[in-house]
Amino acid sequence: MNREIIVLGDIEMGGGTLTDDFVADESLARLIKLYSRKAHPVELILNGDTFDFLKCPYIDADGRRSYPRYITAQVSLKKLQDIHLAHRRVFEALQFFLKNEKNKVTFIIGNHDHDLFFKEVQKELKKMITAKKNVSFGLYYRNYGLYAEHGQQYDFLNKINKNKPFITYRRQKILNIPWVALGIISNFLTLKEEHPFLERIFPRPTLFSHHKLVVKKLSWRSLEYLIKSLIYYPIRYINDPTYFIPRTLLRELYRRFKKVHWDVDSIVSVFKRKRKRLMKKNYLHILGHVHEHYVEEGKGDWILLHPDTWRDEYKMDGRTKRVVPKTKKYVQIAVEDNQISSWELKKWPLKQKSYLFNELIKDEISFLKKAAKSENFELIPGRV
Repeated sequence: MNREIIVLGDIEMGGGTLTDDFVADESLARLIKLYSRKAHPVELILNGDTFDFLKCPYIDADGRRSYPRYITAQVSLKKLQDIHLAHRRVFEALQFFLKNEKNKVTFIIGNHDHDLFFKEVQKELKKMITAKKNVSFGLYYRNYGLYAEHGQQYDFLNKINKNKPFITYRRQKILNIPWVALGIISNFLTLKEEHPFLERIFPRPTLFSHHKLVVKKLSWRSLEYLIKSLIYYPIRYINDPTYFIPRTLLRELYRRFKKVHWDVDSIVSVFKRKRKRLMKKNYLHILGHVHEHYVEEGKGDWILLHPDTWRDEYKMDGRTKRVVPKTKKYVQIAVEDNQISSWELKKWPLKQKSYLFNELIKDEISFLKKAAKSENFELIPGRV
């Protein structure tokens, strides 16, 4: 083969706090170093949500924790420093990978790491992994018949204005993130801190059927935030663009509240409808965003797939009430003569264990630490 391409996504490295859902540093670093030793050039495509800036708290010099609504470059840089501190092994593996100047890394921007739009953040990240010209950032990757994109643009609630990633408020340049993301920052991350493990468990209907208390908390917070967004915030923050709620969102929010539906909807049908022309020009299409395994082949002309997440997630058996860790996957692609010659969805072993739900909910933080310990990852002392 002339070169190899590795695609994986939805890693969601956080700041080593209760809201950090990535623990597989050792396993991911081992994977990156494996491909660092190849004789041929290797491209590593990190397909969005590599970093979880969204759920990472801002911790000031005095150790005070907050979730700022107004995200400046300075806020994002501090979060990046905390992510680097918590997940140093992954950064070191990327540094090792890029020592071979023929290797390349592409950071696709996802809905959890919009902060990568900041040039200051890009520059600092390159410095952390000692990269020069072999690192790039963007909303998609397209080459050799491969198209990779995170997928938030096909999700009604999470799509961004890609032509206007920043807005100015009070003479500051801040991220122009979706209204739903602002709602998560303002109203739901403290609930995540109360129940740090539950958000890792799927499917949601099964989880909710066995934990009515969290459903009640989630529903009340959602209702309160929606009412305030319709009645109070437009008056209280009349000149604040981050409190503006698009009318097109109201029907969708009402539908989700009524059904207690807080999962990300499938984006496959939307992608296929909006990207018909693109799919005729490319062979392999890889999406992230939705944390599920999905493969579809279209009459030999194209392939569409989700390789699933690298975040610490579990599937719950409604009958046994046992939560089982998801298998981690990535896409390995061989390129010959500037086109894809073969591809494979590969599994990567982890040391994670399954847990009984009824035991887990008694002490979520204890099980959070157990999950981290199984992968030799340590949450930052003083932040848990």
